[in-house]
Amino acid sequence: MFFRITMRYFIKRIISSIPILFGITVLTFAVMHITPGKPTDIMTDMNMKVSAQAKDRLQKLYGLDKPLLIQYAQWLKRFVFFDFGTSFKDSRPARDKIFERLPATILLNFAALFFTCLIAVPTGVYCAVKKDTFIDKGLTVILFVCFSIPSFWLALMFMILFGLQLGLVPISGLYSFNFDDINIFMQIADISKHLVLPVT
Repeated sequence: MFFRITMRYFIKRIISSIPILFGITVLTFAVMHITPGKPTDIMTDMNMKVSAQAKDRLQKLYGLDKPLLIQYAQWLKRFVFFDFGTSFKDSRPARDKIFERLPATILLNFAALFFTCLIAVPTGVYCAVKKDTFIDKGLTVILFVCFSIPSFWLALMFMILFGLQLGLVPISGLYSFNFDDINIFMQIADISKHLVLPVT
């Protein structure tokens, strides 16, 4: 019974997310075309020898000369099949560049989610039990203050204080330069140390 209800809930959520995902693709595509310049400008503007004919050929090569509706349909089709084209910067497949960084992104998100649940759930339960007490009101004020602080500013302050001034944690990268030369336990400790600031 519980399994059936859970599956029904997940199926409903997946179906309801389809229009949202479609809307995100439309917005993403629109933003790419609203921003000044064209995607091929990075390949041509820095090279004074590139002729107008060469620029037109690039436009045709990437299908940028076609109507927006056709461009969107082709872009969406490639997106569905994980074909993100090649990078204008170094001509490498964009999919490879995404998959290279995916493990670090997943690790960071799961670590952040774990510590969020570890702190938020007990705090929420405690505030519910101690409703309208001094501690409950105090925690509510602290949480409102935390929510109102811009995360990018707080991140910079933490980097300056804990990373640069105190030197307690690294401020960039996922591991140290000598990562391959240390044992597995030290590698785990090294990655954990690098995750402290981003997860926080």
